[in-house]
Amino acid sequence: MKNKSKSFFECNNSIFAKIRDISRKIDMLLLNTANELDITTLQLKIVIALDTSERQMTMGELGKEVGVTGGNISNICKKLERSGFVRRVRSVEDERVVYVELTQKGNDTTKVVEKYFDNIKKDLPKEINELHLDDILQTLTKLDKLLDKYMTRSGI
Repeated sequence: MKNKSKSFFECNNSIFAKIRDISRKIDMLLLNTANELDITTLQLKIVIALDTSERQMTMGELGKEVGVTGGNISNICKKLERSGFVRRVRSVEDERVVYVELTQKGNDTTKVVEKYFDNIKKDLPKEINELHLDDILQTLTKLDKLLDKYMTRSGI
């Protein structure tokens, strides 16, 4: 009789696949709003990340937050700055450090996205609204911390 529990490898693969699926679906939900604003979904995610951050973010921190490397995050933020969504500010203490902050246009954009998701939430079936999103987030955070510990132990 085959063991019904999934192996560690199978679980990891399932988690990766599910995260990719969820990320793709969120991108699809953001696409119309991004198109209306004449920006990409990645640029919109950057605006959202800045809005939801509890502190000022450096360019590097922002790149890590949205999964974009150094040179690419810089170019994306330049475009967002030219479009009026963000402003880049050099640190007074260390001029090598660049902070990214939302402009009024960026703040207004996040309000549009928030209203959009509030409207979606109203249309969702009851069982989806009953999901405990905080519990899901806490579990994913625990997994993230466990992986951080493993990476530190492994010297990665």
